[in-house]
Amino acid sequence: MCMNILFLHNTATPFGLDCPWWWLFSLGAFLLGLLLGWWLWYQYKRRVDELESDNKALHVKLTTWEKDYMELKYQLDELHKEDEKHKASLRSCEADKMMLHGKIEKLEAQLGPDATSMAAGAPSHASKAVDYSTLIGYENLQIIEGIGPKVEELLKNNGIKNLSALGVSSVDDLKEILEKGGASFKLQDPSTWPKQALLGAENHWEQLIKYQKTLDTRGETATDGDTPSKVEKIIAKLLGFNHNTDDLKIVEGVGPKIEKLLKDAGIKSLSDLAATSVERLNEILAQGGGSFSLANPGTWPRQAALAAEGKWGELSEYQEFLDGGVEPS
Repeated sequence: MCMNILFLHNTATPFGLDCPWWWLFSLGAFLLGLLLGWWLWYQYKRRVDELESDNKALHVKLTTWEKDYMELKYQLDELHKEDEKHKASLRSCEADKMMLHGKIEKLEAQLGPDATSMAAGAPSHASKAVDYSTLIGYENLQIIEGIGPKVEELLKNNGIKNLSALGVSSVDDLKEILEKGGASFKLQDPSTWPKQALLGAENHWEQLIKYQKTLDTRGETATDGDTPSKVEKIIAKLLGFNHNTDDLKIVEGVGPKIEKLLKDAGIKSLSDLAATSVERLNEILAQGGGSFSLANPGTWPRQAALAAEGKWGELSEYQEFLDGGVEPS
């Protein structure tokens, strides 16, 4: 009957708004839409929460992985350091072995001709038995005539880590490195360094010794050939051989020309040099004129005293500390 009334009064009341069934139908549709909207929102919210939870879990895993990576990287770095220490220890053991071997040969020779020639700085049968490459090492750039601890450090900081690298370096590149190092390095003459380094890198030690005997630390100045080479000095110190006490060139900073100047002034031996004051040495150098006045004899008496007393270990450590025979500021 209500439907009849709805149609009868359709023109009077649009859509039959006065019928309760219409309101019930509209309310049901509204509630159904509301319920459907809430369900969709709930599904969306649940999915968002799940994704956020997964994201947090992945972030935690990533953080853990990063920590594990950094820990493994640290352990790898420590292993590399330990490896380098072991290599250095091995080289030290090899050096000790060769040192003991040399001392045994020295005792067996009982100061015979071989030991005497070695003490004078000349190559001997005993010296030929020495494994130079094992005892000295290819990373020791100080075997090069003209290179001291500071210059070696400068070269290694610029990528020249061993004799092979120095051997293939051009003189111009070496000069550029020295100029960048500062005023004190500019005075160095690297013109012979690549040749010396190449001889050592290729194990031509006898040729290197012979070549160094023709050198002065200032360059290609020829000498009488009797001056012990730097390689021989280092080997002799490592093996514990006694040097000729008249050889003043044992002192870092004293070359053949300065030695001749000192001996002409009456300083004939290491003991004489040890007993000479720095002031007197400066006077002698000044009298020599020219490049002699540039030399710094401040450490010469101390070096000579250590050598005269046979304290080769202390002398070696002290000379390692020096830069061209001068204490670094």
